[in-house]
Amino acid sequence: MSKIHVRRGVLASSLALALFAPHVFAQTSTTSTNSTNPQATTQSASSSSQQGATPQKAQTLDKVVVTGSRIPRSTIEGPAPVEIVTGEQIKKEGFTTLWEFLDSMPQVSAPDFANRVSTWGNSAVNARVVNLRNLGPDHTLLLIDGHRVTDYPMPGDNGETTFQNYNNIPIGMVDHVEVLGSGASSIYGSDAVAGVINVILKKNYEGDDIKVTAGGATMGGRQYGDFLYTGGRSGDKWHLMYTYEHTNRSPLWGSDRSYTDSDADAGYGAYNPIDREFGFPRSPGIFLNGPTSFNSTNPGTPGSPGAGSAYVSPPAGSCSKFGNEFSQYNYKSVNTSGDSVLPGATNWGSYCQQNALYENWVLSPGYRADNFYVAGEYDFSEAVQAYASIGLYTNTGTTNTQLPEFGPAFGSLPNNFYDQTSGQIITNYGRQLTEAEMGTMGNTHDYETNWDIHTGLRGTVFDNWDWDFNLGTSKYIVHEDYTAYNYQAMSNFFFGQQLGTTTIGGTTYPVYAINSQRWWNPITPAEYSTFAAGGENSAVSWMNQATLNLTNGELFNTWAGPVGASWVFEANHEVYSLAPDPRGFSVTFADPFFNYYTGGGTRTRFSTATEFRVPLADTLTWTISGRIDKYDDHSSADIAKTWGTGIEWRPIDGLLVRGTYGTNFHAPDMQAIYLQDSVQTVGNYADPLQCIQTDNRTCANYQHSNYFNQYQGGSYNLLPETGHSWTYGFVWDIPGVEGLSFSADYWHMGVNNAIQWIGLQQALTDEAGCLTGLQVSGAPYIAHPLGSQYCQEAIANVVRDAAGNILSVHTGPINIAEEYVSGIDSSLVYKLSTSNWGNFKFDLNYTNNLSFKQRTDLSDPLTNTRYQYPATKSVANVNWYINKWDFTLHGERTGGMRAANYGGCETLPNGIQPSLGDPNCVIYTGNVPGWVIFSTAASYNINDKVKVSLNVSNIFNKVGPITEYAGGFEFIPEQQGDDYVGREIFATVDWKID
Repeated sequence: MSKIHVRRGVLASSLALALFAPHVFAQTSTTSTNSTNPQATTQSASSSSQQGATPQKAQTLDKVVVTGSRIPRSTIEGPAPVEIVTGEQIKKEGFTTLWEFLDSMPQVSAPDFANRVSTWGNSAVNARVVNLRNLGPDHTLLLIDGHRVTDYPMPGDNGETTFQNYNNIPIGMVDHVEVLGSGASSIYGSDAVAGVINVILKKNYEGDDIKVTAGGATMGGRQYGDFLYTGGRSGDKWHLMYTYEHTNRSPLWGSDRSYTDSDADAGYGAYNPIDREFGFPRSPGIFLNGPTSFNSTNPGTPGSPGAGSAYVSPPAGSCSKFGNEFSQYNYKSVNTSGDSVLPGATNWGSYCQQNALYENWVLSPGYRADNFYVAGEYDFSEAVQAYASIGLYTNTGTTNTQLPEFGPAFGSLPNNFYDQTSGQIITNYGRQLTEAEMGTMGNTHDYETNWDIHTGLRGTVFDNWDWDFNLGTSKYIVHEDYTAYNYQAMSNFFFGQQLGTTTIGGTTYPVYAINSQRWWNPITPAEYSTFAAGGENSAVSWMNQATLNLTNGELFNTWAGPVGASWVFEANHEVYSLAPDPRGFSVTFADPFFNYYTGGGTRTRFSTATEFRVPLADTLTWTISGRIDKYDDHSSADIAKTWGTGIEWRPIDGLLVRGTYGTNFHAPDMQAIYLQDSVQTVGNYADPLQCIQTDNRTCANYQHSNYFNQYQGGSYNLLPETGHSWTYGFVWDIPGVEGLSFSADYWHMGVNNAIQWIGLQQALTDEAGCLTGLQVSGAPYIAHPLGSQYCQEAIANVVRDAAGNILSVHTGPINIAEEYVSGIDSSLVYKLSTSNWGNFKFDLNYTNNLSFKQRTDLSDPLTNTRYQYPATKSVANVNWYINKWDFTLHGERTGGMRAANYGGCETLPNGIQPSLGDPNCVIYTGNVPGWVIFSTAASYNINDKVKVSLNVSNIFNKVGPITEYAGGFEFIPEQQGDDYVGREIFATVDWKID
């Protein structure tokens, strides 16, 4: 069993108190649609409030089953908290997608950098993940109507993670959502380590209804339109419900937000002496480097005399021919000595800089979807019912995180060559293509089709045995069309064929003749088409499953009441396959981000579980559950046994004291097992080792001169994750104030053998730390002891040449030793009904993540990295219902966190950043302030058939701040939920046809 709560209200003053003094706690409770029997009788506290009902105490209900238990329960409270929110309430809070709402919940942490949709090179355009308790997307189990769904077929997190997609579930089809924020493997099996999210779709509906919504961001972008048709018919023995939803949202482009126009938007603390002397040099868009030696760590932007190559200046007026895309920039550098900037400057020539580097980047992808859902039931008799549902979800996503550019990506392309046109040796070059030159061929489009079909029989035998046999199949197909590179054809277009060789100063160079007309002038879309290439990556996943549930709410009676029991038997078969473009990866065809992921495999699982609810006394109830899962795949997972228990104690009326304990299990992800040894060429990266060696504290992701291969693949040797979780707390209906309640629950989860992907940047960071004992900021490296087994492997995984250039990096999943998270959830609820002023609902929900501890090896310290993430999160709502009006005020506050460069030295006024121990070093202790936004909604019932409403999301038009030392593209601290969107306004008309 579980505690069920729904977001309700608190007093208006409590809302402000929650957001700005987040040590106030909150709680609510209600019932829910039966997740395993949608026809079960339920009563919603939120709906009764809307009808003017007086708030009630906990009541006895018939056969209510919610996430966290499979047993019909006689009360609405249980040993573990489950939060339930209706689809209508989600819309009132200003959310247009289910994922946006889930990501706002206090129990959910923002996804890490690689899962953010605007990250350079990220695919999976339409996919969004949910990260319960910050344990990672693969530790949260998604259910739809109590059933598992197939995984998103494409890998997330740069090819590393298997996950479920929360962005393709149509919000208009959602009846309500149940969120259990603690481990539940003994009931639901693998993946339910951090918790379970159960999405209940609409089932019972009579008549026909049309709902139309339109709006968008007031600063531009994200224009939104939604058409929802819902209908239902019924007869003596049958009921049919059908839904169609069409959604269209335009992309939010970088050009829609002026502060993302160039690298110059970085925090001023990240400006180095050159930036402060001459202004921030924007990224080179068109450039040729001349005959001096080349600086491999920063191509195109030499840092000191003799360390980099000079620019071949463009012909007069060339850059301006591209309109506002480029302008001529004269690059100069200065010399430094210690903490001082020396007089004088070196002129390194000029190039065409990109004036609006990110204007063609998509900050929030475009989205178009057509979704269909049909569900029905037929009663053969009073004891047997047949049911079925079919969901078909199709959508198209549009994104772009960089238009194509031509540079020396492959060793076979010209580099370090003699240009016959100018008579110079060219050591490096770059030619950025523009939107005008390409026409409409620069975007990436994801075309997705997902269907989910279930059918079954359910009924009752022997008076009190309920049974439910379900067969289901689901399939997810993704085709991703992208702008590929034909580097050889680009080289032929701009440089022509090789014209032999020549020897200069004892060195032999290949000879080419750069076509200056094409290089320094805009080309046409027709010319671009001569070397353009289009690619398509495909992926598919599917799942077949069979489930038999047996439940008995009154197995037998004891002195304290009836014993309830539930059994479940499951069979599940999963398959996934990655199919990158068959042309492979070569100089004539390449993914624009040099990704080439291949893999595929199958998994079969058989499971059985049982759960008992045992009353020990009138005020004391005990639950216990156990589960066995048998896996058949190529991992070391075989048989998993988990168990759980919980207690409910009601010593006095209105007070529930509760607690749970359980063991958890997570089989290795399909991606972690079956991802083949994929190779990707990397050229855009930060090299922490070289940054530490050169005291470069910013360590930005410049396009480096030397490309290297990153090798990444899964492992058959991964161990399954095991763990435990416990919760304890209370729910208290405050005496003397009807409708006022308070709750607080402590939660703790531990994971052993946690599977962690060692990605590229972590591999490079750990290599640098293990070699130098330092971080880029100059602070000591303490993640792993120097000389430990992990450090030895981290150093060996990065292969360098004698000059320190990276030749290759090996990454993949490993089992780490331990991981622990803990925190407090709390809530405060107040409901007030008046005779003249209508009904009020107030709720306040708060989570404090007290710790996030982990270590890779047992020899590593168990460190609490809580400060790396926002530790607190509060959500509050105020609802007011009066006559035909309905008003909602919604607020969120995500706590602050340490800013970039925390613990490092502050930059001096001249732009030099000293090292730790330098007399001029002042330790930077900056923090990102809390992120607070408000949204509101108002609706009016014109008559019984027509309702109009207006939603304003992010009322005060906030966008994420750029902190002092933030550098690179994604400057804003999105871990707090910050975004680029700002205020959005939506209007809705709801017409009940009959």
